[in-house]
Amino acid sequence: MLIWIVPPGQAQVQKPDSLYEAASATSDPNEKAQIFLQLSQLTTPTDLNLALEQVNQATELADDAELLGDIYDQKGRVHFALGELDGALSSFREAKRRKEAAGNDALAARVNNRVGVVLVRLKRLEEAMEVFLESAAYFEEAGDDVNLAMSHNNMAGIFADMGDYENAVRYNELALPVFQENDIKQYEIITLTNLAGQHLRLENFESAIEYNQLAEVIGEELQDQYALGIVYNNFGQIYFERGEIETSLDYYEKSLAAKKSIGINSNLVPTYNNLGQSLTMLNRPREAIQYLIQGLEIAQGDELWHVTSNLSKAYSLAGEPDSSTYYLDLTLAHRDSIFTMERQLVIDELRTQYESEQQEMEIVQLEESQRQNRNLLVLISGLFGATLVIAFLVIKNNRKRRVIAQQNEKIEKQHVEKLLKEQELIGINAMLEGQEKEREKIAEELHDTIGSSLATLKLYIESLDEVKGNGDYHKLHQKASHLLEETYDDVRKIAHSNSVGVLIKKGLVPAVKSMALKISEAQRIDIQVIGTGLEDRLENSVEIGVFRTIQELLSNAVKHSGASEVVVQITQHDDILNIIVEDDGLGFDPNNTQWGMGYTTIQNRMDNLNGELTIDSSTGNGTTVILNVPVD
Repeated sequence: MLIWIVPPGQAQVQKPDSLYEAASATSDPNEKAQIFLQLSQLTTPTDLNLALEQVNQATELADDAELLGDIYDQKGRVHFALGELDGALSSFREAKRRKEAAGNDALAARVNNRVGVVLVRLKRLEEAMEVFLESAAYFEEAGDDVNLAMSHNNMAGIFADMGDYENAVRYNELALPVFQENDIKQYEIITLTNLAGQHLRLENFESAIEYNQLAEVIGEELQDQYALGIVYNNFGQIYFERGEIETSLDYYEKSLAAKKSIGINSNLVPTYNNLGQSLTMLNRPREAIQYLIQGLEIAQGDELWHVTSNLSKAYSLAGEPDSSTYYLDLTLAHRDSIFTMERQLVIDELRTQYESEQQEMEIVQLEESQRQNRNLLVLISGLFGATLVIAFLVIKNNRKRRVIAQQNEKIEKQHVEKLLKEQELIGINAMLEGQEKEREKIAEELHDTIGSSLATLKLYIESLDEVKGNGDYHKLHQKASHLLEETYDDVRKIAHSNSVGVLIKKGLVPAVKSMALKISEAQRIDIQVIGTGLEDRLENSVEIGVFRTIQELLSNAVKHSGASEVVVQITQHDDILNIIVEDDGLGFDPNNTQWGMGYTTIQNRMDNLNGELTIDSSTGNGTTVILNVPVD
C-alpha cells in the first residue's frame, strides 16, 4: 500500500538567490533559521540532499520553540522522501513535542498524522492506527474536515497493508471529495494513486485505470516527478496483470525515468525488478539482466530474493545455466535467511512466555510443597502419638498387640509403595500421550500443507496438456514452478521447526483468498471466497485452525468431488464464526462413507475449537459443509 508525505503546498514567492542574500543580511539567528527553512521547502521537489543540508542549518540556528517545531516537521518530510524512516520518525515526534510545548495543539495533531504514516512504512501497524485514531478524534471534534480526511486517507493505508482492500477503498473515498472540494492537489493525487492500487488488488482494472489517469493529469499539472513515478509504476502493474506486457514495459520505463530525475534510490528497486520481469516475459533476457543487476546493487532485505529470483529466470532464458543456478542458490539463501530471522523472533517470544509460565509454576509448586510439609508434620505428629499409645498398650498388655502393630506398619508401607508406583505410571502415560499428540500434529501438518499443495500442483500439471500450444502454456508452467518452489519451502519449514503453523499475516479471509486463487489458476475448478463481518483479527490459534480446516475441505473438493465450482462463505455473527463450503460436484452418501484421515483431522480441529461440523450431501447433488466456531 502506498502512503507518502508531501512537501507543504504553500506558494514560494522568493527565489533561492534572493533568500541567500536575505540570510547573509540578517544577524538574528531565528530570522536566518526561518530563511533556511524556506530554502529547504523550496528545494525539496528538486534536490532532497540539498534540502536536508538547508534544514539542518536551520536546526543549528533556531532557539524559538514554535519555529523549531516547523523546522523538525520539514526535516521529517525530507528524511521520509529520502527513505530514511528512522530519521523521519524521530524528527516528526520532536516536531509534535515542540508544537505541544508551544500550546499549538492543532499543528501538533497534524504532525501526529505524519508520525502515523512513518509507523505504517515501518510495518508497526497497531501503533500507527492508534496514532491516526487519536488525530482523527481531535480533528472531528474541532470540525477540521481537511485534516480529518488526511487521517481517513492514512487509515485506509493501514487497511490496505492488512489486505483489507475493500475498507481501504471506503476510507479513501471518504477523503477524496474533501481534497477535491478544497483544491488540495498534493493529497488528491495521493488518494487517487492509492485508490488505483487498491482497485488493482481487487482486480477492478477499469476503476484502477480511471483513478490512475486522474492522478496522472494532476501529476503533470504540478510537475511532481515523485508522484508521476508512482503513477507510471501503477499503470505498469495494471497492464502487466492484464497480460499487456509491452504496454506495462513502456510505463515501467517512464516510472524509472521520473524517479531517477529526483535522485530517490530507495524506491527504484521495485521498478528495476518490474522491468526485468517484463523483459524476461517478452523473451528479451539480456535487457532484463541489465536492469536486474542495477536493482541488485541497491536492493536490501526482502527485495534481494525477488531480484535474484528474476535474475535466475533471465539467465536461464538466455541459455546460461551456470549463472541461473548461481542466482537460484542466492534466492534460496536470502529466503532462508529471512525465514530464520522470523523464526528467531517467534522463538524469543515463546522463550519469554515459557520463562513466565515457569516462574508461575515454581510459585505454585513452592506453595504446594509448603502445604504438603504442613500436612506431613501433622501426620507425623499423629503417627508419633499413635505409636506412643500403641507402645504403651504393647508394654502394658502383651506381645500379641506388638505383633499386630508391626503388621499394620508393614501394610502401611505397602500402601505407600503402591501409591508411588501409580504416580510413576501416570507420569509415564502423560509423557507417552504427549509424544503421540506431537506425532499426530506433525502428520496433520504434512497432510494439510503438503497434501493441499501437491493436489493443486497435480491440477496444474494435468492442465498443461490442455493448454499446450497456446499462450497460456508458459504462464501456467511458471505458476506450477512457483507452487513447487513454495511446497519445497513448506517442507523445509516443517523439517526445521518443532512448531509448524500458518503465518496468516493479513487475516483469515485474505489468506483463504490467496489459497483459492492458486488452486483456481489450474483452470480446472473455480473457487470463490466471500468474507462478511470480519472487521477485527481473530485469535491466532482460531485463524490457523479455521484456515487449515478450509484448506482440507478445498483439497477434498479438488481430489474427490469432480466439482467445477466451489463457494466459500466466511461470516462473523457477534461471537460465532460461520463457514460454509459448497461445491457442485458428484456428492456422496454420508451414511455409507468410510471416512479418511482428512475428515478425522477436521473433526479433531472442530473439537479443539469447540466448534460444530455439519455435512449435507447426496449422490449427484454436490456437497455443503457448515462450520460454526465460537470466537468470543
